[in-house]
Amino acid sequence: MKKSLRLGALFLMLVPSCLLAQEATPVSLVADELILAGKIGEAAAQYEQAARLNGDNPVMLYKAAEAYYRVRDYRRAAALYAESKQEYERSELAGLRYARALKQSNRHTEAMEAFKEFARRYKGARKAQIVSVVMSEVKGCELALEMAQQPASLVLPAEVKILPKGVNSIENEFAPVAFSDDLLYFSTLSQGRVQFMRSQRKAGAWQLPTPATGLPESVAARFGSGTFSPDGQRFYCTQCDEPSAEERGGNGLRTRCNIFMLRRNPDGAWSEPERLRDYINLPNHTTTQPFVTQERGRELLFFASDREGGFGGLDLYVCERSLDSDDLDFSFPQNLGNTVNAAGDEVTPFFDPTTQTLWFSSNSHVSVGGLDVFKSVRSAGKWSKPENAGLPVNSPADDFFFTLKKSGNGGYFVSNRLFGTSKTSTRDEDIFEFFPKEPPIVLNGSVLERGTNQPVGGSLVALYQLDANGEQRLLEVRPSANGSFQFALLPDARYMLEVNREGYKAGVVKVLPDDHDVVVLLDRVARLVAKDESGSTLNLGEAAPSKPSAKPRAYRVHLEVLSDFNAAAPRYGAARAFGKIIAEPLPEQGIVRVLLGDFDDPKTANEVAIALRAEGSFPQAFVVQGD
Repeated sequence: MKKSLRLGALFLMLVPSCLLAQEATPVSLVADELILAGKIGEAAAQYEQAARLNGDNPVMLYKAAEAYYRVRDYRRAAALYAESKQEYERSELAGLRYARALKQSNRHTEAMEAFKEFARRYKGARKAQIVSVVMSEVKGCELALEMAQQPASLVLPAEVKILPKGVNSIENEFAPVAFSDDLLYFSTLSQGRVQFMRSQRKAGAWQLPTPATGLPESVAARFGSGTFSPDGQRFYCTQCDEPSAEERGGNGLRTRCNIFMLRRNPDGAWSEPERLRDYINLPNHTTTQPFVTQERGRELLFFASDREGGFGGLDLYVCERSLDSDDLDFSFPQNLGNTVNAAGDEVTPFFDPTTQTLWFSSNSHVSVGGLDVFKSVRSAGKWSKPENAGLPVNSPADDFFFTLKKSGNGGYFVSNRLFGTSKTSTRDEDIFEFFPKEPPIVLNGSVLERGTNQPVGGSLVALYQLDANGEQRLLEVRPSANGSFQFALLPDARYMLEVNREGYKAGVVKVLPDDHDVVVLLDRVARLVAKDESGSTLNLGEAAPSKPSAKPRAYRVHLEVLSDFNAAAPRYGAARAFGKIIAEPLPEQGIVRVLLGDFDDPKTANEVAIALRAEGSFPQAFVVQGD
């Protein structure tokens, strides 16, 4: 069962206290009152002013940093955290918030160092959990730096545009519903109240939004987000409580909500809302962000909830009912499992029944910012490991409420990111539209024996990306059981293939920009017998043992042995913070040995191995001597 306070959710969704002991000033007293009233952003500015009026008082600067962090003004938070590090003793997790403020300000290199510094200095009782959290955050920073070098995402290549002013406002817009390619419903926060709006695109331009008519006043008064059934006859929506002063700021995921359903009457009006049953809307828990779709005569309802029995924070659930029934007789909700759900928050589900693909947002899985969009595919009742959607759909900020258009021509999502001159603050959320970009090129290849043109099975195929100077970067190593292979390549990038197979010389081929099919020819190696100076038998092509060298050997950390290797896998991100990933293909065994190095002494290498084992990505990490 869930504990009342989960460690994972605690680390991922911190709400810091800003009521610290201090020497009161008129300005700081005003700020304290604003905090109590839930006006966190105004309080942040007052605390900062009080600090400057009192010689950059570190107590006031720290309080300002905490308040800015709560309202997701990460640039100001990072700057003021940096000025008030002597106050970190007031909270054992202050250094973690500082590192996250850097990460969500797109300062990933600095953030990695801040995360590692926090982990080194942390003296609290939750060391193992802290190491796990920090390693995940470092992986996210490394992933962001890798993705920034890619021309396009391999998961979701797209172009992103922000919807114009008028649709987006200085407050929050969220929960877009693509009724059609040119008709959008969404929620907006106006004068402290959420409204359901609609906007139509005419001649390529979005019209000013108008309130969606027909919803009963009982819904509009406490409306949060909503979703139409595919036939348009039912509307599932949340009704939410007013957040307390302690919960204000942030992305609103802690607001208490329940799901209701409205029916469309024959005259087109909507019925009064019917609350879904208590086994869905559990008392004293939030049930929110519904998404409904249909398949095989069933209506599927996905939602997020913090109910007991989950994995931490908000988890994703699904329940279903027969379309033949007119009752709200949904099945008991099923947790989507620990492949999708983890220690933090998984939210805003969108399921495409045609492709069996679930899109959702999470701050549990390795993210380049806060909440990132992820993709998981259901097959034989099981969900695949979530894949990060990549840039530009994801950003250093929070990215969620992902939804696809029915036409397949892109979709929408919500983000508090900075976006050119159109959006200069991370405090509020706006709606963005994305369009499909040119998809990756699929490269098909064959490994053949020169002279016979027979397929050579049992080989290892390595893919390298070449930079402008011809430098090679290993991307993947895949086994080829039958002599064929396939890779997804980015347009306008340069690549090289290397194929290794026991009994053959390595085959190397450069991939030209227009190549969609490639053949790698391997030459057999004559296995002539020879003797080394000690009389031992060697096969031609094998190196004789080298004589001992006076130079001490370097040390490496053995991470794992694989049948294939993907250098972009997020789990290598944290390890790269300590050294270089080294992939050693062993074609005789048909495997790849993955190492981390080099380290000058075994003590340092062992400390890294212990940390990687504790973090969990490489439970078998151990120290070996390098060449």
